[in-house]
Amino acid sequence: MADAMTLNDLCEELKLDSRVTRIKLREAVKSNPDLAAIHKPRAQLRWLKGSTEDKSIRKAVV
Repeated sequence: MADAMTLNDLCEELKLDSRVTRIKLREAVKSNPDLAAIHKPRAQLRWLKGSTEDKSIRKAVV
């Protein structure tokens, strides 16, 4: 899965604090049905780089 991304990968790429990024993402999941569909509780969040999920997550955390 070379094209798979995790939240930690995204944080490293954008030089973000992972704790703050997770908080922002949890808040965004509450109001965004696209993000809620890919979020599974207690599971590592993974998505394909360049996908619609990738764009939604980047928009939510930046």
